[in-house]
Amino acid sequence: MRRSKIAAGVAAVVALGLTTACSSTPTSTSSGSAAEAANPTAGGTLSLLIGTATEHWDPQRTYVGVDIEFGNRAFARTLTTWSPVTSNTEQATLVADAATDTGQVSDDGKTWTFTLKDGIKWEDGQAVTCEDYAYGISRTFAVDVITGGPNYAIQYLDIPKAKDGSSQYKGPYDGTGQDLYDKAVSCDGNTITFKMANPSGDFNQALTMTAFGAFRKDKDQGDKSNFQIFSNGPYKLDGTWSPNSGGTFVRNDQWDPATDDVRKAYPDKITWDESLSQETVFERLIANQGDDANAITYDPAPVTALANIASGAEGRTDIVASPYTRYLTPNFKSKVMSKDKAREALALATDRAAYVTAVGGDQVAQPVNSLINPALPAFPDTPLLAGDKGDPAQAKAALEASGLTLPVKINVAYRKSDTMDKIFSGLKTGWDAAGFDTNLIGIPADQYYGTLQSPDSASKYDVYWAGWGADFPSASTVIPQLLDSRSQISAGGPGQDYGYFDNAEFNKGIDAAYALTGTEADKAWGALDAEAVTKYYAVIPLIVDNFVFVRGSNVQGAYVNGTFTGYYDIATISVKH
Repeated sequence: MRRSKIAAGVAAVVALGLTTACSSTPTSTSSGSAAEAANPTAGGTLSLLIGTATEHWDPQRTYVGVDIEFGNRAFARTLTTWSPVTSNTEQATLVADAATDTGQVSDDGKTWTFTLKDGIKWEDGQAVTCEDYAYGISRTFAVDVITGGPNYAIQYLDIPKAKDGSSQYKGPYDGTGQDLYDKAVSCDGNTITFKMANPSGDFNQALTMTAFGAFRKDKDQGDKSNFQIFSNGPYKLDGTWSPNSGGTFVRNDQWDPATDDVRKAYPDKITWDESLSQETVFERLIANQGDDANAITYDPAPVTALANIASGAEGRTDIVASPYTRYLTPNFKSKVMSKDKAREALALATDRAAYVTAVGGDQVAQPVNSLINPALPAFPDTPLLAGDKGDPAQAKAALEASGLTLPVKINVAYRKSDTMDKIFSGLKTGWDAAGFDTNLIGIPADQYYGTLQSPDSASKYDVYWAGWGADFPSASTVIPQLLDSRSQISAGGPGQDYGYFDNAEFNKGIDAAYALTGTEADKAWGALDAEAVTKYYAVIPLIVDNFVFVRGSNVQGAYVNGTFTGYYDIATISVKH
């Protein structure tokens, strides 16, 4: 999941006087607030200082980790969710949220049932119903309208596919195939039943995503609902959302804490300010003055803030392993990147060492050649093809073998920030030395993934940067979500298969991996990862990194939930006042 909200920029851990392991997943370090968390304070205002604009609040379109975390904890309850944690190293467990339990599954693994709790209401006082969840999930199938979100419902549910691999159900706006959806998702009072296409032992984990959340039909405005927030959680939006500015969340008086064992909802109010630069966010957090003492950020620290964090934020930092892998994806619709040897050349010329240097050094970023994060059991640890720095000479030989005339012009898109500008300047040096003529195109953060997922981008860019982390602890939330053309590519765009990788044999391998369990499944997913990277050059993994977060001195109970998105979990945060 979870494209990370921040493009790059993590702290140099040594500069902070803290140590992590460089050869494996780092140890989480926190100066923490455990003592204060034992006596949380209700009331007050929690401030969120954000350096990147939000792309979606529509629950079915939300697929950035930060927004999933905040949306779920503040206003979009799901049938199941992940428990809060009491330390940065604690593993969260799957728990019931709007449902009475984590689900009942049939012996063959193909039918799941959940019963909704009584007493859950929308902010206008109407009861949240089974039909609201069924309708919300149905919106995922309208891939030409509800863009940007995960496609797990299309993947899991027993709804026939068309010849092109797309679902025969086209969503609630078109209505085509509605009877097929109603057979796969049905309501009987407060009980919702899901029919799976294949045995699915982890379906109840997928339901933790807001894409499986409720949406009331009479509130649906299609793509105009992008920043509409209609709450069934502890907070509601006060007024309207202002893109690139933010909004204020106040208590939802229709939320009943008796129905909710997850969200403590200590603050009376939460303000979200996304009008800031990352540099300003950290200047204010380090200064810790006025209302900023009541603030957190979801932004990992940029390199430019490191020295000041070390000297000015002692006792208010948290260092954790990022769940994300940063990678490049060549565009198979590009005249250049449609050629195997051109993709191979790009991979061989990629200087991961330059990337590591730009984000703060090898204490906080490690080069990788696998999409699957090292924290997952399926991690294949594929060797780098040409070392950390790449091999321009070897890459040039591959590019010459492609039949293209050198230098070969390529347009490379990335999510613009000061740090990313430096990163891609370093990568360009290696690519150009191999015979490419690299044109770097930085796209504003609030437009980035929307641009990648637009059909128009297929003719504009040759290579894209992206970041990805597992939606739950399984590689089945990585490989299919990025490389299964059948569930991703449609007339509305590539989904998360940004490079339009479409390979029938690879898709057969995905189907085979789904049929396995345990270590055999892990091996199969790892093998597919290695195949995508070293046979098809469908992706070029770059690094895994660590996150450094800073919080205000009045913030209590702030823990990074590594299982649930890898950011501060507001379910337990309170503010001294």
